Amino acid sequence: APHRFVLVSGGSRSMLLETTEEIEEISKSTTLDMASATVGAGNVLQGRMVVQLTPERICFMQASGDKGASAPPAMAYPAVAGAATAARAVGASVCDPYLAVRFEDKRLRLFKLEEEGGSLSLHELTEQLPKALVAGPVTWTSLSQSRRAGAVLLLAVLPGSRGTLCIAELSGGGGKADTIREVFRARHLADVPPVLRSGVVAGSTDGDDEEATVADGATSPGMDASLDHLRALTDVCAPLPKSTVEQQLAKARAADDSTSGPSTCPVVCAELVEVDADDEGPSLVVLVQGRPVLIYRAFLQQQCKADSRPRLFPYHFALAEHDFLGLVQSDSQGPYQPVASLRDESGLPAGAVVVAPHTGLPALWLAARRNQLFVHPLAGDTHRGFAALSAPCCGQGYFSLLEPGPGQAFVAQVSSPASAEGLKEGAAGFDLRQPIPCAKHLLLRKPQCLATKPEEGLLGLAVSEMVMESAEVPAGPSVDEDPLSEDWSIIREPPVNSTEPPAMPRLQPRYELWLENAKDLSKLGRYRFTFDTEEAVLCLAWVNLAGFPQPSLAVGTGVNTGEDLTCRGRLLLFSTKDREPGIVPPVYQRSLKWPVTVVGQWGGSYFLHSEGFKLYVEKWENKSFNKLAFFDGGMCMTAMSNIKNFMLFGDLRKGVDFCQWKEEASTGTRTLRRLSRSPPSTSMTVLACEFVVHQKSLGLVALDHKGCAHLFQYTPHSDGREGDQLLRSCATFSMGSPCRAALRLQTEAGIQSLFMAAGSGELFCIRPIDDQAYRTITTLLGMLFTRLPFRCGLNPRACRTPEGQPTLVAPRKNIEDAVLLRQFAFLSSALQTAIAEKMRLPVPALMKAATPFASSALYALRPVTSG
Repeated sequence: APHRFVLVSGGSRSMLLETTEEIEEISKSTTLDMASATVGAGNVLQGRMVVQLTPERICFMQASGDKGASAPPAMAYPAVAGAATAARAVGASVCDPYLAVRFEDKRLRLFKLEEEGGSLSLHELTEQLPKALVAGPVTWTSLSQSRRAGAVLLLAVLPGSRGTLCIAELSGGGGKADTIREVFRARHLADVPPVLRSGVVAGSTDGDDEEATVADGATSPGMDASLDHLRALTDVCAPLPKSTVEQQLAKARAADDSTSGPSTCPVVCAELVEVDADDEGPSLVVLVQGRPVLIYRAFLQQQCKADSRPRLFPYHFALAEHDFLGLVQSDSQGPYQPVASLRDESGLPAGAVVVAPHTGLPALWLAARRNQLFVHPLAGDTHRGFAALSAPCCGQGYFSLLEPGPGQAFVAQVSSPASAEGLKEGAAGFDLRQPIPCAKHLLLRKPQCLATKPEEGLLGLAVSEMVMESAEVPAGPSVDEDPLSEDWSIIREPPVNSTEPPAMPRLQPRYELWLENAKDLSKLGRYRFTFDTEEAVLCLAWVNLAGFPQPSLAVGTGVNTGEDLTCRGRLLLFSTKDREPGIVPPVYQRSLKWPVTVVGQWGGSYFLHSEGFKLYVEKWENKSFNKLAFFDGGMCMTAMSNIKNFMLFGDLRKGVDFCQWKEEASTGTRTLRRLSRSPPSTSMTVLACEFVVHQKSLGLVALDHKGCAHLFQYTPHSDGREGDQLLRSCATFSMGSPCRAALRLQTEAGIQSLFMAAGSGELFCIRPIDDQAYRTITTLLGMLFTRLPFRCGLNPRACRTPEGQPTLVAPRKNIEDAVLLRQFAFLSSALQTAIAEKMRLPVPALMKAATPFASSALYALRPVTSG
């Protein structure tokens, strides 16, 4: 249903906005209290009434927005017996018909709104709550609707036992008496146990009776953590030694006894939210100081056949890791709503957004599919509030509050879901239920090679389809049409030629080139060119060359019709400038005796391309390309990259060559000389190569066909073995699957990381770091390797050992892997403390050192929002 109002609260006052075709402030004409802060708000009476909870009272407004309609008068909170003064409310949650209010004296009170005889009445149900919630203190509370159970769930966080999570089920209405029963309790929430197990069984209404409420007869307050060593091997957070866990739990209990009180609990808040309609149960979002945003996913309990006791809340919660490791530093100052639940048009759960209690952390968008969680960051790190907004002014959009900086006014922002420009309506939206948000466009062809020109929004795509081989269509041009017909060295006929037709015609790929503007992706294929039979597109690159339409797409092809025949190729240039849709002929083409595997541009006017193992540097002069320089590679060039006047070439078998382009203005000479190369003692098939940059240090990366990334460094004037004429081998990483494409992007000031796309559909990143951080991280990774169980029994060091022949350097002793490093941020406090003590560093220092390098590198490429 469309939203009519937006209620915004500050520290001392509120603002009411009406959303129609425009957004208009109506604070002066409302029955709500705009002179006070709003600690909670929502709809009651089946959406007919808006309720506002302020620190002193409860206010009402008709949801229809009719200014002539009367609203019930405001109600003060009922006085507490024996209290000298009324405490102010600091937090509240609304779920029709219940109101849960948290006061500044850490007490929780529960109310129910009912309509009786045309008037609104307020009933207090606090005395029916479990004794632990009545006695307090309570540091957080929230209400949520359980779609599966058809009841309202009350969640509360108590500071005792390092954070105790309690969930109570509220049911009643329709003439039935209200019943409240505790259905879930878990302790040591601040210690981040990987699994939160239900500790409440049927027949218990008093959460203080440990003997009656702890499942399976266990009476230890640390039950959830002391049994961690019994979890499955697939749980990477499970500690191996039971004695270590018990020792750390004993320390935590002693600390609780010596420094008791609400201030010792670092749990900021906890919320239940339904992310997807197909999930097994609700997700639990917990914010703990010094930790990333913690997301627990519900899973059904496996009840023993001998245990016939019914389960009131049939869920446990398992901690789910994610890639965005910004640490929660402090509690929120003022009204705060950490989780915004999102719904689709049919009212089913469609995700959620988690907002941090302070700036500096991105808001996280949660989505799920088939019970798998996906987490994505919102642009910017200044979000302080977020809510879904369905209104004529924005359609299905969102309303958010941004805090640009300390002392600056908040900025209200209305946004709508992003869409890919140029796609058809209905298919242009981004699917968030993917590891990376994406919009899909059906090609009906197999994509083979892609080149983009981001600044001009152009793309060139080589696609192929399988067709039947036909004897009437020759492979490549005939002798009469071949520009190289007089070259006697080209072998066109095989030594043995069978004249009989094959028993079954074979399938062969037929390549096409599509050129289009990114703004018209739905029309992709309007500008096209079909290549000859057996001609495959090997490389694409956009170039700006004098004498040609700018920009133009350079294409290199190869024709391989058998091992006994010469492998041919062509070099072509295409442009859609001043062209009508249809078949686009090349503006330039050249037939070659070698396949063209590399094309590109260097500087303003130099055109680079390979012919087999040779690389040529050419310039367009006098209506032809003049060769200025060349470089002899190994067997066949496969990849090329450049930075400033340095170039890196990859070879089919001979590794990489590091070269320098030098141009003497005085003499007019141009040279391309090799400075160094990879060790020739080991063969390496390079699929892609690139540079990484850290301040003034330059690294060379080669990606081979076995899924390994080789990191080299060039050090002039070294001892001659490695670093000078031979590149110094710094590291070899096993990526898991081969990578054919690499892109160098700046992720921080002075740092350029390398993003790689693998054939398995994965996206990898290599990020350079400084020596001090490297030593701390590798030591921490070594500790994680020895103290964590192996995922599915796989040794972390063995599965990261690169395949192939041994290199010149000894096998690496360290493990450099951000996936393994990320697990430290989600370990339980017992394990974190044990590892930190071995390293003689405090846990906060280790978290501060590890989280920047374990977070997703894609977040560094996010767009920055501005007010």
